Amino acid sequence: MKDKFFSRGRAVIPIRGIHFDLKGLPPAPSRLLEFLDLLCQARINCVLVEWEDTYPWQKYPELRNQTAYSMSTVKKFLKKAECLGIEVIPLVQSFGHLENVLSKKRFKKFREIPDNVSDICPLADGARQIVMDMVEDVLLTHTGIRYFHLGGDEVWTLGSCEKCKSFIEKNGKSALYLYHLEPIFEFLHARNIRPIIWDDMMRKWNISELKRIAKHTDLMCWSYAKDPFIYVSKQTMDKFLKAGCKIWAASAFKGGDGPYVDIPDKNVRLANMLEWVKYAGKMKMEGVIATGWSRYNTFCSPCESIETSLDTLALSGKIAWDGKLPVDPSEWAKDFLEYSQKKGIRTSHFHNCRAVSEQLQNWRDSVFAQARTYLQQAHLAGEPDRINPFRAKEEKNALIEAFRKVKQYARDWEKVHKGFVPAIWIKKYTLSRIEPVKKIVNLILKNTLF
Repeated sequence: MKDKFFSRGRAVIPIRGIHFDLKGLPPAPSRLLEFLDLLCQARINCVLVEWEDTYPWQKYPELRNQTAYSMSTVKKFLKKAECLGIEVIPLVQSFGHLENVLSKKRFKKFREIPDNVSDICPLADGARQIVMDMVEDVLLTHTGIRYFHLGGDEVWTLGSCEKCKSFIEKNGKSALYLYHLEPIFEFLHARNIRPIIWDDMMRKWNISELKRIAKHTDLMCWSYAKDPFIYVSKQTMDKFLKAGCKIWAASAFKGGDGPYVDIPDKNVRLANMLEWVKYAGKMKMEGVIATGWSRYNTFCSPCESIETSLDTLALSGKIAWDGKLPVDPSEWAKDFLEYSQKKGIRTSHFHNCRAVSEQLQNWRDSVFAQARTYLQQAHLAGEPDRINPFRAKEEKNALIEAFRKVKQYARDWEKVHKGFVPAIWIKKYTLSRIEPVKKIVNLILKNTLF
């Protein structure tokens, strides 16, 4: 059905998804539920949920963080999604990005490399069972689902331990990857659930290797550049299709512009989504998911908040439905969010969130730039007689003033996010913005006074 925000009567993409990465700045329980109303309003019909440490894990409770959602909240979320016609796909990491698991002392022995907490060793006794246990745990709440995302990306140290090296010499690297995952695929198949994994580990596989995995799982092709085909070529995706793989596309409405930014690059986000949707429609891909990364890995500082990215979230829904951008994306997003506010969905804070976040990012960048300028003075670089005291003092004061602005906008950031994110995560976010620049300023100014 057409309305003032959508021009087509029928969507160009059948499955139109948003990804919630909850391991950084997790929404307060009420806000998590409220987001479903916003997704429905934006004609999003799928949500990919990466619960990680916010899930109320039963078998391994040490995997929960201090504000993990209750079982009741998770069930309410799933029930509301069902009522709104939004399909839920859970995501549990199965190979790489297992930092939340492998950093715990209990699971240390399952690391591929002893001091790397990211990748699990596929040949370690009991390693696969840990993943299986987590999958089963999530299935306690996620009943009746069609898809289950197992991650599987960026397994950088795959084949590094001696046992794995030996296995690869005899069987090949793809065989080791499949050795770990095939039983998990089969476990899901037995429950009529189709697995999905990210595509990057398979990009260099040959056709015969791809044919083996095509039987088991869909591939979700991800790339967040303005031209997504820079990093995953159309030739690679043609190879996937030739091997019989079912493929999805993954854009990003946030978290695609760097691990330490405060606002999404709207032009890049929209261009990327548009290119993916055009290609997905042409190739009849299974669906398009706009990812929303909150941390690039468990131990990275958080990137921009969802509240700062409501326009790119809504516009992702617009593009996935209509297959094109509105004439004026900013004006469309403004009208859409105002309309949503009238419908009882809290969006009126968005423009303050974006403005404050932009200032916070600009002033952090200013500290880094000012630090470089300050250190270019000759008297700090081995020529103590070459000093202009007036300019030295001016540069020092400019650096201190830039840091003062960072602290000011960090406080403002806390105010505009209050009530949408638990207080502990709001504080962690602003500390991640203040402390690094504070260390830089203190380090530079220490012993450089004149």
